[in-house]
Amino acid sequence: MVENSLDYEQLKGVLYKLNTDDTIASAHGTLCGFACVKPDLSLDDWLAEVLGDDGVVEQETTKQKLAQIYSTTLEQLGDATLGFELLIADENCSLKEQANTLAQWCQGFLFGLGLQKISTYDEAVLEMIKDFSGVTKLDSNVIDSEENANDLSEIVEFVRMGVLMIQETLVPSSSRPYT
Repeated sequence: MVENSLDYEQLKGVLYKLNTDDTIASAHGTLCGFACVKPDLSLDDWLAEVLGDDGVVEQETTKQKLAQIYSTTLEQLGDATLGFELLIADENCSLKEQANTLAQWCQGFLFGLGLQKISTYDEAVLEMIKDFSGVTKLDSNVIDSEENANDLSEIVEFVRMGVLMIQETLVPSSSRPYT
């Protein structure tokens, strides 16, 4: 099992000082989607997509945090015990923020998938991609309630498991360098 986990609250400000409109949730989604279609994905590949301008990061601490996100995510995606986690707002944040970051994450994931040609006719993968597209339209005016929190938690788990299914279908674990 993966021991490292990523903390949204600690990492959400990482991209603010850089010249990007991306949120950390969207950038993480992009990383995960890109990793599903490009098994030899490098840190520089991901940063170039998220930051543009060849992904140059001047500040060493920011670069270290982005490298931590990259390496921990690939480790989680390769974890046989399904230890993968989305880098989104958790239950300590408002439901509105949780829903917004989940929608941003799914937008990033779909963008990442689109960075390489997907050659699959697998019905389950195509349906999951369609479902993720629906998640990008989550209502951000979610009222804080236990029922809504449970519903959102189920959607997050659905997305998490969907990512692992898409990845395994597009790039089987036996052909991934980070497994």
